[in-house]
Amino acid sequence: MDLLKMLDPAVHHTTTTASIGKRTKTNGPATAAVLIRIASEMLETSPTLRKRMGITLSDLAAADKVRKELARRSM
Repeated sequence: MDLLKMLDPAVHHTTTTASIGKRTKTNGPATAAVLIRIASEMLETSPTLRKRMGITLSDLAAADKVRKELARRSM
């Protein structure tokens, strides 16, 4: 249920914000891996959403393989 904690606005409202300054270089593969993980968690827990979007469990398994490859590449 880490995803629910991340989406809770109360958690983000009480945390301190980072100062705006230098922008760090982004890591594309790592960011993509995190976004795939979030989407997979949402779709695994919601069969209705999965059915509405036409995504099967084998599609989620394939996405997980891609996520693992991206995570390995970003290290």
